[in-house]
Amino acid sequence: MDRNQRRRAARTNHSRNQPGDPFKAAIPRVAVPSTGNIQELESLSPDFISWYAQHRFSVDIEEVLESLTLFFRFYPSFEGGRSITALKPAEVAERLAALIIHTVHDGVVATYSLMLFLRFLHDSGQWSGNPESYRTVQGILLEIISLDMRATPNGAPTAAVVAAAHAD
Repeated sequence: MDRNQRRRAARTNHSRNQPGDPFKAAIPRVAVPSTGNIQELESLSPDFISWYAQHRFSVDIEEVLESLTLFFRFYPSFEGGRSITALKPAEVAERLAALIIHTVHDGVVATYSLMLFLRFLHDSGQWSGNPESYRTVQGILLEIISLDMRATPNGAPTAAVVAAAHAD
């Protein structure tokens, strides 16, 4: 048996994937994309775009929608009547942390975009969660934004920071 044949045999040898196998544990879990969340975001988009235009933020709406789409694509699918208008704090924190670990820029932009989206849901009366979860999600987003502001060179705010600050 030559080296390549041994490698192929080792890859297909299922006895290597036993519980406690360090290689099996090293494979990250991948979130399944959620098309339902994206469809719901698309249905809210006209109202969100209208709200966004009234507030004259410096970040282009297309960039914000693209970032929200990225976030909600991997936000847990909703069952039993749940909706993206009632975000769960633990799920928001988990998904943002994963996104920031994967790509810091995308995670930070998603945080700012979510802050704007959360404000839109509140202002338009479309937030369907309880007030405590709204405050908790807002607190998570503000904490990430404050960490980003501290990491910005010379404390100069980015365009996204300025846009999120005007959301309040």
